[in-house]
Order: sequence, then C-alpha cells, then structure tokens
Amino acid sequence: DRRYNLKGRTLTSLNRAMAEWHRELEAIERIEAAQRRAEQARANGQAASRETGRWAGSTLLDWSWKPSAREAASRREEFVVSQLSTAAELVAESSAMRHCVSSYAAKCIAGHASIWSMRRRVPGKVDRLLTIELDRQHRAVQVRGFANRLASADEKQVLGRWAKARGIILPA
Repeated sequence: DRRYNLKGRTLTSLNRAMAEWHRELEAIERIEAAQRRAEQARANGQAASRETGRWAGSTLLDWSWKPSAREAASRREEFVVSQLSTAAELVAESSAMRHCVSSYAAKCIAGHASIWSMRRRVPGKVDRLLTIELDRQHRAVQVRGFANRLASADEKQVLGRWAKARGIILPA
C-alpha cells in the first residue's frame, strides 16, 4: 500500500500491525479453503466460482440512495448497501468494524446467509456504518455497527429505505 508510512511508528506498533495482517491472511485462507470444499461437495457447481473467488450469495441487488439537499448531512452524500461475497471482503469488514462477521463465511458459502455492508460516501471519504446478516428469506437476522453496537436512529432510517426498496424484513 503506497499510502502506508513508517513515520511515527514504533517497532511494537509495526509488530502488532504485522500480526493483525497475518491473522487476516489466515482468515482469508480458511474461508477460501471452506469455499473450495463446498465447491467440491456440489456436483452442479452453481454456488461458487473458483475463478472469481466469489460465492453466489443473495439474488438481491446492491442499493444506493442520495438524500435530497435538505436531508443530506453534507453535499453529495450517498448511502450504499452492498453484499460481501468474498473472503477478503468479509475479513476487511470484520477488521474495520471490530466484530466477528468473517466467521459467517461458511453460512454464506452454503447459501444460508448473506452479509451486507452499509456505507456512507461523501467526496473523498467512505465510512462503514452497519453490517447486516440476511437469511434465505431476506429477513435481517443481525444489524450491527462498530464493535457490535446497535444501529443509530439515523442509520435505522436509511436501513428502512433499503429494506423497503429490496423487500427485506427488518427485526422489530
């Protein structure tokens, strides 16, 4: 990563960052190994593709919404909800959001769940807001923010728009 800089970093912080990077690589390898096992177990091979490293996931499409100028917190604000369907995406979400969503890979590969990430985009910046687990019937099983916090009122409003647009059932 060309943006990575050693300036101001200690040997201890570098070792910590390296250990975290190795844990992420190991998690990706475990997920990809599970995906390969699932592929081999399926005679028809429809659920996942080894070439792309993706699993089939939900049939729902990604979604985005731009609030009106009156509703937006900042100019050109946009909310995006997209499906995470690779090991790298799950591990990155898990690491950035400080929760265990990467451990749900086997459920995703088997088609029992899909994982979605809600993000807020403004020019020059993307913030991860929520991670959402859907079951096969497009019901939200879990909705969590950073470190497993619950969704804020503002996030719930955006979540409701997404759910309405995609026919998703949210928890009461």
